[in-house]
Amino acid sequence: MYEAGRIPHALLLTGPEGTGALPLAISFAQYINCTGDKTSGDSCGRCPSCVKYKALTHPDLHFVYPVVKGSSPEVYSTDFLDKWRELFGESIYFSRIQWISRIKSDKQGAIFKDDVVALHQKLGQKSVEAPYKVLIMWLPELMNETAANRILKILEEPPSNSLFILVSENENDILPTVLSRTQRIQVSPIDDESICQHINRLCPTLGEEQSKRIAHISMGSMIRVNQVLNDNDELKSNIEFFANLMRSCYRRDASAMVSFVDSISKMTRDEHKNRLQYCIHMIRESLVYNLQQEELSVLTNDEESFLKKFAVFIHPGNVFGLVDQFNTAIFHIERNGNSKIIYFDLMMQVAVLLKIQRE
Repeated sequence: MYEAGRIPHALLLTGPEGTGALPLAISFAQYINCTGDKTSGDSCGRCPSCVKYKALTHPDLHFVYPVVKGSSPEVYSTDFLDKWRELFGESIYFSRIQWISRIKSDKQGAIFKDDVVALHQKLGQKSVEAPYKVLIMWLPELMNETAANRILKILEEPPSNSLFILVSENENDILPTVLSRTQRIQVSPIDDESICQHINRLCPTLGEEQSKRIAHISMGSMIRVNQVLNDNDELKSNIEFFANLMRSCYRRDASAMVSFVDSISKMTRDEHKNRLQYCIHMIRESLVYNLQQEELSVLTNDEESFLKKFAVFIHPGNVFGLVDQFNTAIFHIERNGNSKIIYFDLMMQVAVLLKIQRE
C-alpha cells in the first residue's frame, strides 16, 4: 500500500478485542512517517520520528478515544493523554473496560462532538515534522450521533497529507455513511504459534504443553492471554458472577436473586455488557463440555472447575433459549434500561430454562 503510493485517506482496522488492531494502527503510522531506513519493510525504530512514535509523543500523531464527561460541559481526549500513554506503556493490549477504569470513571465512555471539532482544527494546520498528520480513533462505534456526523464531514473533505485510522471492535455499530468512506482491513485473531512465542518470552519455565493450552483458550486474544497468565482479578470476578447468578436461578431462591441484583446494581453499563457477554461464552462452553467435545473447549482451570458440576444443566433443549435471554438483557442494558428490573426478569427466565429436562 505505502510502496505503491496508494495510501487511502481513511482506513478502518476492525477485529475482536485483544487482536492488536490498535498497535497495528500505530505501527503503520510510525512506518509511513519513519525518516530512517525502511528497506526491511518496517520502520527503523531508531530515527527521531520512530522514537517519538514509540512514546506516543509525536506532534503529528493525534488520538481520539472514549472519555467521560465530568462537571465540565466539554471534554477532550487530550485531557486524558497522560493516562493513555501510561496504559499503553504497560501493555499495548488493553480493553475498553481497562481504559475506562484507568480514567477512574463509573460512567459509560463515549466519543463526543467536542473532540471531533478540536481534531478538525488540528488537522487543518500544517504538519510540524512528519509528511503525514495521523489521527487514530479507537472505538469509533462509541461516537454519539453528533460526533459521527461531524467526522463524516471531515472524511468527505479530508485535509491534505492527513491519514485517518479508525480502530473498531464492532463495525456494525458505526454509521454506514462513515464506513463507506473508509478502506476496511480485517484484523484476524492472533495465531496460536505467535501466542506461544509470546508466552515463552514472558514465562520461559512454563512448559510447551501449558503454553499451547493457554494459546488455545485465549481464542486469539492477547488480553485473555494476559488475564490467564496474571491470574487476573477480572477473570475471577467474571467466573464468580456467572456462578452466583446460575446458582440463584437453579435454586429458584427469590431472596438470593434480589441480593445478587442489589450487589451488581452499581456496575457501569460497560461492565454489565461485559459480564453478560461472558455468561453467553460460559453457556456455550457448558454445552461443549456437556457434549464432551474437548477439542472445542476454551476453558481456564477455574472455569472448568465450576463447569464440571454445572455443565450437565445446559443441553440442546435450553441452550438457545438461554442465549436469547442474555442477548435480550444486553439489548436493554445498551438502551439504558433499569438494571435491577432487567436482571430480575433475566433470572426468572433462566430459572425456568434450567429446569427443562434433556430429551
